[in-house]
Amino acid sequence: MTIHLEIIRLTSKDEGINTNRNKKEIEIGLNFILYHLEEPTIFPRTIMTKKLGYQRIVYSKERALEHFIESDFIDCRINAFPALKEGATWIPELLFIDLDLSNFNTKKSLQIALDKTLRNIKEKLANNNVHPTVLWSGNGYHIILPVYCPVELERIQEFQEFDNPSERFLRFAKDNLSNNNADRANNPSFRSCLLRIPNSFNAKCLAKGESFENSKVKIIQEWNKQRPSIKYLLSDFRRYLINQKINDLNKKREAERRLNYQSNIGNNNIFWIEKLLNTPVSDFRKNAINLILAPYLVNIKKLSYQESFNILIEWLKRCDSIRKLDFNPMPLAKSALNIATQKKIPPMKLQTLKNRNSEIYQILQKL
Repeated sequence: MTIHLEIIRLTSKDEGINTNRNKKEIEIGLNFILYHLEEPTIFPRTIMTKKLGYQRIVYSKERALEHFIESDFIDCRINAFPALKEGATWIPELLFIDLDLSNFNTKKSLQIALDKTLRNIKEKLANNNVHPTVLWSGNGYHIILPVYCPVELERIQEFQEFDNPSERFLRFAKDNLSNNNADRANNPSFRSCLLRIPNSFNAKCLAKGESFENSKVKIIQEWNKQRPSIKYLLSDFRRYLINQKINDLNKKREAERRLNYQSNIGNNNIFWIEKLLNTPVSDFRKNAINLILAPYLVNIKKLSYQESFNILIEWLKRCDSIRKLDFNPMPLAKSALNIATQKKIPPMKLQTLKNRNSEIYQILQKL
């Protein structure tokens, strides 16, 4: 594929969308991005435009261009990774770093972050010749760097104990190489790593009243075909995964601890059941009334029959708004309260709920 890297610039005299000129510009820009992607699996892959508003799979460059033209060249993007057949897996062979102007106090500080990121890429990948592509997006800098990775990280023994290491590597590299200055709202994944097309227009800039020229995606620096190996990042990446695993385990333990029976002196409140009373659910409603809420209100909270009844009916009404009840709530509430009062049964324990209905347990854990 022969790539012509000239950038046709708009002038103040003819500023705006000129369809014929921009057709050529957008094709030049698309060719430039495709130049970074691995043959022979360039297509199919997904694209996205302002007009589409969602990712759509295309099977050729020509079809992608049709969509870009239909969108008046606004917010034209293409996925850095191809659409794969079911059962196939991706290799992290391209890194994407988004330095967004909104995360910096001044354009000077943004430029400093860019310079430092480019130095980090050379140093941490142990390749002084690496020269990634840098785009001006209209709102900041996008760094695009094809890298060498022979296989999926899932096939490397030292990463097999971790979930989705190949995809997580994309996010690790973004933060590691940018000193955590990359846009936190932009988390690259194989399905959503969308690259802006040079010579397209950024809708956010246009919405702010910027001119077409200032809203245009431009090439600041071109990739020099050096594809550095990721091997020099893998030791740090494994330490990162171990730390994340420890942090996730600690968070899970803390969430379980908070969801365990926690009583406020004098109020007889059980923390996780109070959360359930404030959370309408789409399933497990009958069991929740019979085994948790009615026993809790009568035997732990020591509320009157009428107070307990009113609370149960109100909770069921809110559950009905999530998914329609398939039973009459009033007889159920009365029966549950009568049984709880007569038998003095305690509410179900949290561990029992976890075993019987993990979905509701997970909902409560996230609150």
